[in-house]
Amino acid sequence: MPRPPAVRTDGSNAFAHVSMRERVPRLLHETADRNADAPWMADGLRRLADAIAADAPLPHLELAPDADLWRPIRAAHDGESWLDTEWLFAEYFAYRMAMDAARYLDTGRDPFAPVKRDEMTSDALWEALADGLDDRGEGEGVVARTLRRALWGNRLDLSIAASAAQGTAAHEDHLLADHAEAAEAALRRAAPGTVHVVMDNAGTEQVLDYVLADLLLEHELAERVVLHVKALPVLVSDAIVPDVHALLDLMVDRGGEPAGLAGRLRQSMEAGRLRVVPDVFWNTPGRFWDLPPRLGRAFAGASLVVLKGDANYRRATNDAIWPLDATLADALGGFPAPVVALRTIKSDTLVGVDPDRQRGLDAAEPDWRTSGTYGVVQFVEPGASA
Repeated sequence: MPRPPAVRTDGSNAFAHVSMRERVPRLLHETADRNADAPWMADGLRRLADAIAADAPLPHLELAPDADLWRPIRAAHDGESWLDTEWLFAEYFAYRMAMDAARYLDTGRDPFAPVKRDEMTSDALWEALADGLDDRGEGEGVVARTLRRALWGNRLDLSIAASAAQGTAAHEDHLLADHAEAAEAALRRAAPGTVHVVMDNAGTEQVLDYVLADLLLEHELAERVVLHVKALPVLVSDAIVPDVHALLDLMVDRGGEPAGLAGRLRQSMEAGRLRVVPDVFWNTPGRFWDLPPRLGRAFAGASLVVLKGDANYRRATNDAIWPLDATLADALGGFPAPVVALRTIKSDTLVGVDPDRQRGLDAAEPDWRTSGTYGVVQFVEPGASA
């Protein structure tokens, strides 16, 4: 099945247009406010926010270690503006330019750290962690349950307030596709190997990813777990390496079961069974069928690849509007390993959900594709395609 074109910010997709015209500038202004003690950072973020809202021409990334990576990506959009380009590109490029505006590479100061710290110290995080640890148990079904918990942790996206406000409690009707048991069965059929988790948000979602990683290692369902994180701060709450260790430190300080989990994870890190791997690819709009060789080789040997969140789902689907009967296998066009996508739905692209269910939701809840209320656990066997 041919891939449809990516959603654009030009008004042809209302949510994408409003997101770039209003939501992204607002988030940058809010970030500036949270960093008022660094006026050079706040001023740069405000200037970028105003340029995006005013539909300025796309800028260029110049003197930076990843400038050569971005140059051909940016060149594909020559002559375009913030509100007349592909949305997935626009978002990632806006946040990459925000790191220049904030002088992150000069200072090492994450402009999103204050909001991530608030999330990491929230009561909701510790409650979600306690529930996740209590519910693990033994035997068949434990992986499926943990995958579903990791899915609903994805609601805690600090760039989308309406989604984050719903927390991790979900009704069974909110799960529009559930292949969690199939993913667990495939994992149990294979000899223990490497499980890759392409992480999304820091905080509550992150701690539930820790629960999943610990489960796989403790039950010897994986020989090794690799947590993939962003190389630079992006999309407000996406996890970077310092977030991984900051949360582990907070878990140690918390004591009890959180400290025990942190201790097991750190022992696994020291033993080489748990790795945290940042990659600049995750800071670009790169698609999964165009992975750099270093990631393609790693995934090809995996026993399971777990794709977390809305942005990674958009990578898998070309951030496009697909026919109602399209599947995730159609969108990926073949993947070299078993893959399970855990995504709370916060944008219009969607595949693999019953067409009648989609039509019913369209009639009953016009904003259901962007609210973060609904989610999917979708599993694709290696090499599957239409």
